[in-house]
Amino acid sequence: MTYEFTPIALPYIAAAVVCTVLLSTIWRHRDRRGAKGFLLDITGVIILSVTVSLQLFATAESTKLFWWNWRFVAGSFMGIGYLLMAIEYTNNEEYITYRNGAALAAVPVLTQFVAWTNDRHEWLYTASIDPATGLLVPTFEPLYWIYAVTMMAYLGLAVSLLFRLLRSLPGFEKQAGVLIATILFVTVGLIVWWLGFVPVDTLALTSTVKVVGFYVAVDRLQLLDIVPVARTKVIDNMQDAVFVVNAANRIVDANPSAKRLVGSEMAVGDSLAETFPSSRFPEFDDTADAQTECTFEIDGETRHYAIQLSPLTDSRGRQSGRLIVLRDVTQLKNREQELTVLNRIVRHDIRNEMNVITGRGELLADHVNPDGEEHLELMLESSDHVIDLTQVIGDLVETLTTDGDLDLKPVHLMPVVWNQLEKARTSYPDAAFRVDGEPPTDVTVQANEMLSSVFTNLLNNAVLHNTADAPRVVLSMEDRDETVGIRVADNGPGVPEGQREEIFGRGQKGLESEGTGIGLYLVDTLVEGYGGDVWVETAEEGGAAFVVELPKAGATRERPAPLQE
Repeated sequence: MTYEFTPIALPYIAAAVVCTVLLSTIWRHRDRRGAKGFLLDITGVIILSVTVSLQLFATAESTKLFWWNWRFVAGSFMGIGYLLMAIEYTNNEEYITYRNGAALAAVPVLTQFVAWTNDRHEWLYTASIDPATGLLVPTFEPLYWIYAVTMMAYLGLAVSLLFRLLRSLPGFEKQAGVLIATILFVTVGLIVWWLGFVPVDTLALTSTVKVVGFYVAVDRLQLLDIVPVARTKVIDNMQDAVFVVNAANRIVDANPSAKRLVGSEMAVGDSLAETFPSSRFPEFDDTADAQTECTFEIDGETRHYAIQLSPLTDSRGRQSGRLIVLRDVTQLKNREQELTVLNRIVRHDIRNEMNVITGRGELLADHVNPDGEEHLELMLESSDHVIDLTQVIGDLVETLTTDGDLDLKPVHLMPVVWNQLEKARTSYPDAAFRVDGEPPTDVTVQANEMLSSVFTNLLNNAVLHNTADAPRVVLSMEDRDETVGIRVADNGPGVPEGQREEIFGRGQKGLESEGTGIGLYLVDTLVEGYGGDVWVETAEEGGAAFVVELPKAGATRERPAPLQE
């Protein structure tokens, strides 16, 4: 074998050096998804660059043909490696099996065998040396085109997988775009060479550009760091059903739980309406996150699902689709129904028994001597308190079992406040209730029928926890542009500053709160559900002042500022 230097080989030597350096760099990421296939691809580019250089240096035709035959080894590494990278990167590892591997390798192995015996039959190519340039000029025979079409099919399958990723997961546009653009550049270079527009093989050079592009994507776009690992490890293993739909409401991706929910007949490309033919999917705003609920008939059983809908946008901020997550809450719904029934039964039985105690106690009033009157009065007060407590518990259970956000509507505030104030005056005749200032005449707030429980508990609390000899309760209201404030102040012992958050049970687990009672926990839960706020201050009377601020119907509200005393 004799060789002679030619400057035509310099680009290929440079390509081999560049790819070798980048191979060592990307090798550090070999444990990442998609890296192993691309390492095989880069190895093929290095082999091709070296063998093309040696073929150009060689002077004898037999030597040139020897190195030319290595091209088929390199090309096989590149085609199969790129396909394996795309399969793994797009989360389709289930297709990487020994059987599929053997099928992929069949044509390359047979082609390599034919290449090394080509001088006997010339089924793959014929070749001659151009006397003017000294370059090997091949003429491709039918078996070469079978090999070439097979390799192009591998690349085409890889591009289709990447393009599907590009469409279904908008967060990977740049990464998938780099992979698709560079392989298309390689394909164009091949076609240009096949058509004879350039005299030398361009595959090694264009493939080096592809490797550089891959390195840039790894270094700048974290290609191997943010591949869809989360989808495999999290989304595919989620019990929740996850759908990704495009702007036309057609499914472009679904996890195994989603496929089990709608049946194995679901296919990518089906419309959402076709996927759920027995159910009308709820209406929602395409441009914002939304939560709702829906029921489906599955195997003759009604199942309840909480649905989370999130818009997906492209790099320009345009909506490209939606992410839909369905969580089965059937068991929770059943428990809520059981809790509601149990709550009603227990409240009914307790109130009946307490009414008997109260009635019997009132009958005893005429038969109790003066020494026992105080004890009887305390017993009757405790009985009334237990009856009131059952109502508070009922309201709280109803609030806690409300699905998602409260169903709000415009409610006229003043009739609710006046009704609860009159009830408090009737229930506590020994307490003095006063209204300060000029209350607003007609204010409408966003609330529901349980708004009365807010003021019932605040007014009751002002008397029940009041240690003054003559309890006084002062009610005042302030009408603002978008909110209204209601202040319930008393002359009791007040609330220390260090307990003003704890008193509502904030940060506690509902009924496990260490606050003064579940009544204030109910107040805080309801007011928060109305989009308002409640806090406690020091009253002018020396006790506690509970301030409730509620948004008016139709108002856009920010965090409230405390009312002025």
